[in-house]
Amino acid sequence: MALALGSLIICSILLSFQSVTISMEAQHLESDLEKPGPLLQRKVNVVKVDKSEQKSEVPEYDDDAKIVSTAEAAASTMEKRTQSATSRLLMLNGVGQLAQEQPLPFMIVTGERSSPCKTPLGSNIMMKTYKNKVDYCNIHGCKVWYALEVWEKGFSGTWVRYPLLLRLMKANPSVTWFMWMDSDAIFTDLNFSLPFHTYNGWNKNLVVSGFWEKVYAKEPDWMALNAGVFLIRNCEWSYTFLQKWSALGAPENIVKAKEALNSVIKTRPQDWDPDDQSALVYLLNQNRKESEVKIFLEASYSLHGYWDYIVDKLEDIMQGKEKWPFVTHFCGCNFCGGLAISDRCSEGFQRAFNFADNQLLALVGLRHSNLSTSTSLLQPISSLPD
Repeated sequence: MALALGSLIICSILLSFQSVTISMEAQHLESDLEKPGPLLQRKVNVVKVDKSEQKSEVPEYDDDAKIVSTAEAAASTMEKRTQSATSRLLMLNGVGQLAQEQPLPFMIVTGERSSPCKTPLGSNIMMKTYKNKVDYCNIHGCKVWYALEVWEKGFSGTWVRYPLLLRLMKANPSVTWFMWMDSDAIFTDLNFSLPFHTYNGWNKNLVVSGFWEKVYAKEPDWMALNAGVFLIRNCEWSYTFLQKWSALGAPENIVKAKEALNSVIKTRPQDWDPDDQSALVYLLNQNRKESEVKIFLEASYSLHGYWDYIVDKLEDIMQGKEKWPFVTHFCGCNFCGGLAISDRCSEGFQRAFNFADNQLLALVGLRHSNLSTSTSLLQPISSLPD
C-alpha cells in the first residue's frame, strides 16, 4: 500500500512539473508568434495553463481524503496537459499553413498501393524509385508527395490519382505546378530543369507527352500520349478539367463512359472499362479548340521515355551519341503488383537507376562500378576506367 501511494504521489508531482514546463513553452511560442514576420501574418491562439492551479501539497499517507484529492488533482493536471498539447498541434498546423504560402515551383505527386509488394525485389525497386524522385527534388527545389491511400471511395487503379490531385491542388495554393509521376517512372537526367517559364509564357495549363497528329487524327489513337507522367498548373481551369477527367472514371459513370470512349477511340480494347489515358484523348477531341490553347503535347524532350527503347543505349548516351532521356518510364513491368518480374525489366531498371544515381554521386566523387551492378559498394570516380 505504501509503495502504491508513493507512486501516485510521484506521478502527481511529475505531471505538475511537466504541465508547468508546457505552459512556459506555450507562453514563449505565443510571444514569438506575436512578432511580425513574413510567414506569420496572423496571431495563433495558444491555450495558457495557469501555473498557480498546478500547486499541490504532498499528501499524508494515512489520510484517505488527501489521497483522493491527489488523484483528482492528477486527473485535472492530465486534462490540462491534453488541452495544452491540442493547442500545440493547432498552433503547428497554423504555422504549417502559413509557411506554405511561400511559392513552391512544383510538387511531384506519386504513390503506390498500401499493401506490400508481391516480391522483395518489387519492394526494393519501389524504394529506389522514391529515392530517385527525392534526389531530383533535392537538386531542383521541389517537394514529393507520396500517397499510399485511396482518397475517394469507388476509384481504383490509375483513377485514384485524380481525387488525390484535386485535393492537393485545393490545399496547396502556393504550389504553382504539380507533376504527376507514376511510381515506376524515374528521372534519368537529374540536371534537366522543366521549362515552366516557357509553359507559363504560352499560357499552357496541362503538359503531356504525346503526338499532336495522332491525338487529333480522324481516328484518335489512345497510345498517342501517356498519362503516367504529366504537368498541370494549379489554377481554376486545371481544377475544372481534372474534375471532368475524373468523372469518366467514377463508378457511377462506367457504362456511359465506356460507350463514349469506344465511340471515339476505335484503337482502344473495346471490352475494357474506361481507362484514364483514353479518357484524356477523348476529352482533347471533345473540345479541340480549347484543348489546343490550354494543353501542350510535349515531344521535344522525353517527359515520358519508354524504358525498353532507352536502357540499352545508356553507354552511348553517356558518350553524347544519344539524347539524354529526362524520364524513363517502366510501364508494363508491374514491379509491385506482379508475382514475378522479368529479368529484362529488373535488369533494365537497375541500369537506368545506376545511370541516374551516378549523376548525384558525382557530386561527392563516387559512382557505381558499372551500370548493371546491384552491389551497394561504390567506387571513387578516379579509380574507374572512362
